[in-house]
Amino acid sequence: MTAPVPKILVTDDDDDARRLLATILRGAGFEVREVPSGEAALKVLGEEPFDLLVLDRSMPGLSGLDVLRELKERRIKVKTLMISGYGEEELWAEAFALGALDYLLKPYSPNHVLSEIKKTLAKEVPR
Repeated sequence: MTAPVPKILVTDDDDDARRLLATILRGAGFEVREVPSGEAALKVLGEEPFDLLVLDRSMPGLSGLDVLRELKERRIKVKTLMISGYGEEELWAEAFALGALDYLLKPYSPNHVLSEIKKTLAKEVPR
């Protein structure tokens, strides 16, 4: 009996970055859904479960941190890997306090992103 294919929700307002990441993940055998905003991510997460949320930190409207706050408030538990082009330590500390399990800085190689995805999927869901 084979394990179910992990479902990943990729949230990034940068269409090219989101599509590239989704292509990498699909190529590795993951089931992937893409959304372009924090608002769309919250809507989808309220409708169906995912094994992992890949969440851009900086987006217009609801930022990645806003999404994490809202997920916590709504008690929606999902493993989260934050992505960003910025490396400010205090912002990552806030993301971790809100339930993110790890982060990935852009740009990243396909091998590195797959390694981080697998590592994050192996972690426990935050309480």
